[in-house]
This record gives sequence, structure tokens and C-alpha cells, in this order.
Amino acid sequence: AVGDSIGRPMGIRWKPSASRLAKLAGHEMKFTIATPRETSVELMKRLSPKLQLGSNFLWLKLTDQDAHLAARTLNTWVTEYVTVAGDLKRKNMVEFSKILEGQLQFAETSLHDAESALETFKVHTIVLPTEGGTAVAPGLQMTSDPALRSFFDRKFEYENLKHDREALERALAAAAAGTGQLEAMLLIPSVVGSPAFREIQSSFDIMYKEQADLAAKRQQFTDNFPDVKELIAAVNTVKTKTIPSQANQLLLQLREKERDIESRISGQGTDLQSIPARTIEEMRLRRQVMVAEGLYTTLKTRFAEAKLGEESASPDVNILDSAVAPLLPTANTAPRIMTVAVVAGLAAAIGLAILLDGLDKRIRYPEQATKDLGLSISGTVPQLPKGGVDQQRPEQISQLVESFRTLRMNVMNSSRGQVVLAVSSPSPGDGKSFIASNLAMSFADAGFKTLLVDADTRRGALHDLFGMTRSAGLTDFLAGEASQSAILHPTGQENLTIIPTGAPRRRSPELLTSPILAKLVTDLKSRFDVVIFDTPPLAAGIDAYAIASAAGHLLVVLRIGQTERRMAAAKLLLVDRLPINVVGTVLNAAPTSGEYEYYGYTSGYGTEELEPGQQVARIS
Repeated sequence: AVGDSIGRPMGIRWKPSASRLAKLAGHEMKFTIATPRETSVELMKRLSPKLQLGSNFLWLKLTDQDAHLAARTLNTWVTEYVTVAGDLKRKNMVEFSKILEGQLQFAETSLHDAESALETFKVHTIVLPTEGGTAVAPGLQMTSDPALRSFFDRKFEYENLKHDREALERALAAAAAGTGQLEAMLLIPSVVGSPAFREIQSSFDIMYKEQADLAAKRQQFTDNFPDVKELIAAVNTVKTKTIPSQANQLLLQLREKERDIESRISGQGTDLQSIPARTIEEMRLRRQVMVAEGLYTTLKTRFAEAKLGEESASPDVNILDSAVAPLLPTANTAPRIMTVAVVAGLAAAIGLAILLDGLDKRIRYPEQATKDLGLSISGTVPQLPKGGVDQQRPEQISQLVESFRTLRMNVMNSSRGQVVLAVSSPSPGDGKSFIASNLAMSFADAGFKTLLVDADTRRGALHDLFGMTRSAGLTDFLAGEASQSAILHPTGQENLTIIPTGAPRRRSPELLTSPILAKLVTDLKSRFDVVIFDTPPLAAGIDAYAIASAAGHLLVVLRIGQTERRMAAAKLLLVDRLPINVVGTVLNAAPTSGEYEYYGYTSGYGTEELEPGQQVARIS
């Protein structure tokens, strides 16, 4: 029913409001039950104390989703803490007062006994003459002699010492048998006057304090609790070992001193034995009264102080400022979470980019050509639009022309003489024919008598590029079916001649490795300034290696984003074993942004249109 506690048979008192129960109508709500101890442990995990060094102020902070609930919980917690602290301190004071009260009663009884003994002695000797009275016993006047006075002083000392030694032995025996208390030894004058009295008294103080702590602990714990066991053991150790050991040491000293005094007075004459021992006994009794009175006075003062402290006992800790629910959250984690999310996203993106870059097998950066493949960069050709170079965009033409001018300059400097060069690439589609044809046209534009040889006997198509029909070419000459003059075909560009690939033949690889190719290269060098061979890819077979060996120089074309690094490294490893000078590499289809931007050319300095007769090959 609404208003009744849920779980009453199980001892749970949970009274949700009617509005809250209405929201849960028809639904099953699961919940868990925690014991008070588990709840306390959970609260302790969210409690943050702070005590500055050298300060008496303790700051407490409790974190919770409900700020007002946290404030109420913390205030209730510290209030209960202060109350319990005061109760424990008051219990300790009460137990200490009880112990002092017992000691005070014992000291009072001992003082009454000492006074009674002195009173009885005086009653018994009241009718007898004294040393200072008018009536003097026979022979008592002899005590006025200094030597006799010294004798009697020693005798008095011996009797007192003997009496105290026997009293100490009786006190130890009674304490060991459980019929007396060790405090009785504190009433013996020789014990009080000995140098070891401070040490013995200190041991009693320690025992009193530990007994008070033990009584306070027993208010909260049983004797099986570790702290209580330790206090019981400590009290027994002081009571049964430490104090008896110190008393036995003192007893040995008293016996030694007694023997010493006895040996001194044993040689005296028998005439002094008639002097009564009334004075010695009276002095001893008076001294015993004085000691008992001093002990009683001290314990009475301490007992009064303990009772006063018991009545005015207050906790050692007070609440100076109660907990208040903050108006704003103590920590706004939203900016931190956003920052962590942004940083984590950037780190994940960078890590993913590094991972993808490590897994990418293609050439993407100039350092992969220079460091991984060991090639020097002779030039870069920018990436062209899909439709080819736009004649209406002078900047595109300028970028392309300048890139081949730079390549031409590097090839000339690397050849160090007449240029006889083979152009190849690791795999098909890297743009070797595009590079070879445009490099040949660049040499022709510069006034060099240039020959472009289509040495790709498998898939050569330079004749289509220059608008020529398939006619006698390289394979026909190597097979002995055409003369050298018959395979030389002029182009529409001045200073540029082309040797097409010729008719396809199955034996073309063997023809390329014949001595006829080397003789042809020698003849062509005498007739042309520049001879450029467009060879098949290095992965196509031995054709490119044979042609490059005959030419002596090789220019490797790498297409950015397409050429595989491992294939290029494997093919170049074979080139290193042949008599071929690798001029360098051309990075084809290089982007105009990023680090490739430094390989490009500044806009605004190119020619606006092609010069008369200047052409650009459209294939890539």
C-alpha cells in the first residue's frame, strides 16, 4: 500500500513517495541491498581528507552526484565523530580516576598504620626517660662522646637498613604470592631514599598508565582484541618482571650495605649495648610516617586533578565550519573530456596514417626513391589532368616544359658527353614512353640532333603517338630485313627522328641481345647528338636490361602512387650487376602540393604559348 515501507519483513524501511511509485506502476524495478558497513566503506572511498603540514585544521570533502545529500551525510558523519571522540576521552579519564582512587585508598591506609605504630610506641615509652629529658638512664651520658655518637649513628643506620631490607623482602614475597601489592615497597624509607627510586617510580607510572589504557580499551573490545592483548602483556611485563627485577637489584644493594655496616659495628664494646633502641625505633617510625604522608599527599593531588579533568573533559576535535552543498560542481570535466577526445582523435588519426603508410607498398615520397632505392632524383613531372594538357592553360604547359628542361639538363650533366640513354620503369603504366618521347622533343627543341628509338618490341606504340603508320623498324633491322637508312623516319618536329619498333617477332628478345644492337648503337652515335631508347618495363623480361647495357646509361621512371617499392628494388638489384650507369630517376605524376611543391616551378614565369614547332606528347 502507498505509504507503507517496502521490504518490511526483511527489515528494510524504504518509503518512496506516491508520485514516484505512480511512475513505476506496471513495471518491474530491480534493486540491491547493502549493509551499513558496505555503505560506510563506499562513502570512505569518496571521502577526501586534507591536513596541511603544521596545521591543526582538517578539511573534509565528500563527493556525490547529489550535492545536498553529500552535505547532510558529511555533517552527520563529523558530528557523530566528535561525539564518539568525547565519549572515549571521558571514559579514559574515568578509568584513570578509578585507578588513582584505589592507590589513594592504599596510601591512606598505609599512613594510618604508620601513625598508629608511632602512637603505640609513644604510649609504651611515655613513662620512660628520654635522651633529652632530666631523667637519664645509667650510662646514657656516655653517648655525648663523638666516637660513641658515631657508633650510635651507625647502629641507627644499621637497624633502619635491616628493617627496610626485611620489609622489602616481605613486600616482594607478598606480591609474588598475590597477598600484597607492589606499591608497599614505595613506603619503605630506604627504597625512597635510594638512587634507583626514580626508576622504580617511573615503572609504576608506566604501569598505571597502561592499566588506564587497558581499562578504556576493555570498554570497547574484548580481551581477544589485538590491542587489548598487547596492553595486558605490557601490564604483566611491568608488574611481574620489570618492577620485581628493579626491586631485587635494590635488595642486593641493601644487603651489601647492611653487611658493610654490620662489619663496622661488630668490633665495638659491649658496654654500649645497654643503651635502649627507643630513639632508633622512634626515628624509624617518624620517617615511615613522613614517607607515607608524602605519598598520600601526592596521590590525593593527582586524584583531584583527574576528577576535575573527568568533569571538564571535552573532545580534542571540534567542528569549525559545517559542510555546505556547492552552488557549482567542484570540477567541470566537460572541457577536459572534449580536449581528451580531440587529442585522442588526432592521435588515432596520426597512428592510422602511420600504420597505413607503413602498409602501403607504393612509392609516395621522394625519400623512398632516394633512401630506399638509392636513386638520385633527376627530375619530376607534374601530375596532369585526366584529359591531358589543356592548350588553353599556359601554366600547365609551362610546368610540363620546365620539368623536361630540368630533366634534360640533369641527363646531359650525368652523361658527360654524348647522350645515349635508355628509359625504362619497374612495371607497366609508370609513363616511361611519355617521359622518353617528351625528353627527346626537349632535346630537339634545344637544337640537338635527336633520335628516339622505340625499343619496346612487345608493345611499342610511338609511331601512333607521332601519327605514323607501322613501317620498317628496329626488329626488322636486327633481323636483317631492312637497312639502317630504311628504319630512320623523320617527324614533324625539327631535329627529331624516330625508329619505330618494327614488325612483332617471337625472337625479338634474342635479337636485342645480339651484337648487331651494339653495332647499331655505335653507328647511331656517329650520326646523332642524342639517342634515347624507349624500352619495355624491367618486369617484362631481359629486353630493358639488354638495351640499357648497349646504351650504357639508364633513366628509371617511377610513378608516384603506383610503382611498388619492393618490385623496383628487386629489379634495380639486377641492374647493379650489369655495366649500366643509372643516371637517376624521374618521379612521374608528382602532385603539386606537400613536399613535392618544392620540386615545382613558380607560376607567372612560364611562356604563354608554345613556340613554333614545339609540341607536347599527350600520353601519360
